[in-house]
Amino acid sequence: MLLFWGSAIGGIALGISWARMKGRNPVNRELLEKSLKRRLAAGEITRELYNRKLAELQKPDKPQ
Repeated sequence: MLLFWGSAIGGIALGISWARMKGRNPVNRELLEKSLKRRLAAGEITRELYNRKLAELQKPDKPQ
């Protein structure tokens, strides 16, 4: 019985946590910028695409 209620309450808490995180990017911007720089250096993306993606990353987050 205790296991049932523990998992039920845990599931509700997990659902609330997931709903709050929905729409947010869990990866930090520094990591994304490093990835873009690596892809540019490797020739996977063009300078134009790099600049466009970098500009998108630097936009402020949308309020919810």
